[in-house]
Amino acid sequence: MVERRKKKKPDPHGLLAAAGQYLGLGLQWAASTALFLFLGLLVDRWLGTVPLFTILGAFVGAGAGFFSMYRHLVIEPREREKRGEGDETEGKAK
Repeated sequence: MVERRKKKKPDPHGLLAAAGQYLGLGLQWAASTALFLFLGLLVDRWLGTVPLFTILGAFVGAGAGFFSMYRHLVIEPREREKRGEGDETEGKAK
């Protein structure tokens, strides 16, 4: 008779927390892009230029949003790992 392995069900609270984190980062990226695009539009209207600052604002906002997302997803976990905060069992083993 073949034994079936019991599949572990994922923790719904952990999944919701991760989804909330990533949703927040995506919204932050979109909001920074929209904010800088709007500010560029205001500068264009004030100076009477064609969509120069609108396009520039969109790229600056997207770049700033991407850097913020990169910092939260890559740089901060790497720094926490270097300090030893990433593994809870590491402090108990010493």
